[in-house]
Amino acid sequence: MCSLMKSYLYFIILVLCFNPKAYSQTESVLKDFVNPSTFSDLTLTSPNGGEFWQVGKIPSISWESNNLSNDVTLEYSIDDGSTWTNIATVSNVTSSYAWSVPNDVSKAGLVRVTSGTLTDASDSVFEISDDDSTCNIVVIGSSTAEGLGASTIENSWVYKYNEALFQKNTMLNVVNLGLGGLTTYDLLPTESSTVLPPGVTIKTDRNITKALSYNPVAIILNLPSNDTSNGYSTSTQLANFSEINSEATNSAVPIWITTTQPRYFSDPADVQTQRDVRDAILSTYTDKSLDFWIDIAAVDGTILPNLDSGDGTHVNDAGHSILLNKVMDKNIDDLTCLTSTLNDNSIVGENLSLKLYPNPLIEGDLNLNFRVLNAGVLEVNFFNALGQKVAAQQERYNFKTGNNKLKVSMDHIKPQVLYCVFDFMLDGKDTITKKYTLFVR
Repeated sequence: MCSLMKSYLYFIILVLCFNPKAYSQTESVLKDFVNPSTFSDLTLTSPNGGEFWQVGKIPSISWESNNLSNDVTLEYSIDDGSTWTNIATVSNVTSSYAWSVPNDVSKAGLVRVTSGTLTDASDSVFEISDDDSTCNIVVIGSSTAEGLGASTIENSWVYKYNEALFQKNTMLNVVNLGLGGLTTYDLLPTESSTVLPPGVTIKTDRNITKALSYNPVAIILNLPSNDTSNGYSTSTQLANFSEINSEATNSAVPIWITTTQPRYFSDPADVQTQRDVRDAILSTYTDKSLDFWIDIAAVDGTILPNLDSGDGTHVNDAGHSILLNKVMDKNIDDLTCLTSTLNDNSIVGENLSLKLYPNPLIEGDLNLNFRVLNAGVLEVNFFNALGQKVAAQQERYNFKTGNNKLKVSMDHIKPQVLYCVFDFMLDGKDTITKKYTLFVR
């Protein structure tokens, strides 16, 4: 319902509160108002501000409508609404349009939908970028991650997660390595020295090592119940989780671990194991844990009837939607994705050449040697894999025309992967920005 309609409805309610006798005069109006067949409405839902859409990618323009008489015209602006360019005209019974983002780079983008006299535009601007980088979030796990229980793969939590992230930021891509039947043993590092149960092999095409090969900004591990079903003890499961977590952490990649999930077990001891592992994951990994038990589980440790897909093991579409919301609430996607590689000698452009070393950085200072044709100010920022700013000893440096040498103290920085952003502001006019990956050992 659009804001105008809401305001009108609130006005009617307010009148009735202060003058109940007015009901007879407003009754017919109110009946017509709340009857969907008596009004038309058009509201743009995406992009609605803050999105990062890359040239050539195909996100969806989406809108909600009621009783439109005319087709819907789609337009975009790259100057905050001063001028508009036509995208397409589509049927009034549709609600989305797959848009191949044009090569019109702008940080002041808007989209507008129009049908007859009804029109609505993005609430605030979004960015159209020619950056062709990709940021991978990798999901590893078993059948729930793979999508079992959902009526179609499109209704599974991982598929919908990828779709939701792409709409916000086309740079983000979810890689799903989930496969039914896998356990913590299957996902151990390829070179793990852990003794495996008879007949079990590490799945090198699905495990943590494979996940790290995608150079991800984050990993999500989702193993609901197979370990318990295979008779693996609480301590065994937690030891394997710890090894997987360490492998990601040592590679400076944040990993979120979901708890166990409810499932029908005939043996109460198995239900207790599920609860014990759940509690240990929550207490051990705290803000890097995802509670996939609460809101899903009945008191007896089984799946709530309205969320059971019918096999006692997997959640249905509604259950997958709950899991999706839990993951979305963690805002794992709020990451800084800077994927340029730090070369020993990188030519930035005609007005600037830049050399950074050492990389990897073991200890001491990061050296920057650069040559510029204009004096100015250099701003240096470092971000971790979560997109959080890591403070440097000094962040702004004046530089002169010609050759410059700069040392940035990194003594206070712990081992991790850092994403470096260098903004060269030349004489207060042009700004050249370069982004690199730095490995701190």
